[in-house]
Amino acid sequence: MRNIQPYIYMSPFILLVATFVYWPLIYTTYLSFVEWNFVEDTKPFVGWKNFTGLYQSTLFESAAYNTLVYIVASIPLKVLLPVPVAIFIWGLPFKYGNVYKTIVFLPTLISFVVVTICFSWLLNPYMGLFAEILRQFNVMMPSVFGSADLAIWGILGISTWKVLGFNTLLYLAGLSSINRDYIEAMQIDGAGDLRIFRHLIWPLLTPTTFFVLISTVIFSLQQVFTPIDLLTEGGPSNSTTNLFYMVYQYAFKSFNLGYGSAATVLLFVLLVAVTFLKIRGLERSIHYQ
Repeated sequence: MRNIQPYIYMSPFILLVATFVYWPLIYTTYLSFVEWNFVEDTKPFVGWKNFTGLYQSTLFESAAYNTLVYIVASIPLKVLLPVPVAIFIWGLPFKYGNVYKTIVFLPTLISFVVVTICFSWLLNPYMGLFAEILRQFNVMMPSVFGSADLAIWGILGISTWKVLGFNTLLYLAGLSSINRDYIEAMQIDGAGDLRIFRHLIWPLLTPTTFFVLISTVIFSLQQVFTPIDLLTEGGPSNSTTNLFYMVYQYAFKSFNLGYGSAATVLLFVLLVAVTFLKIRGLERSIHYQ
């Protein structure tokens, strides 16, 4: 009886994970090999047709390219940019540091829908705040979300502003574990700020950086879903869509569950592969105290 007691205690958790994680994954994989539109009772098996049709579509080509842009651009914006912000706050006196923590973290608490609507007003080329400021200098505000070249960077800017505070707080947690006596010892030896950062702070921050990097890669496509859906719906000319939003377009707009499920499987494989490569490639560079 004692041998099965741990499994009895774990059974509710195992049941929840199996129901809400593994079963949807298995069923989505099954749907990727059939043709279904939410209405028909039958689901004829079509083999690899959904995958080949998806690969040949222009929407997939644009979504795959934009997915790469979102992931690569998120690394300097959401992984590296919070580092100097966190170090600046960490170096402040306790009283002022708490004020800055609150200011930086506040956007994280605001609904993504509210943030997107606010930025749509700020960046409105006719009545927006930035348009009014630029008009004072006789400069016309471009239509950020109406331009195929600018829209994706506007979406990235919104998502960066939204998550910057959360990642900064993660880095502050990592910095709090660093003994300040090490810094004082290096300063006594004549080390400057850059040398202290390079040889002490950055190596000890690598576990936090690794976690932020992996989570950013995994959630970077999800974080831009709301701005894409409210501002561009994947346009103009598919310039802002990505694999995550493409799943929604195929499954819940076109009601093509086969294509939507096939895109989900491809996205899952892509994220697992990228995460695995990052873990294998960066694991040796992580320094634990």
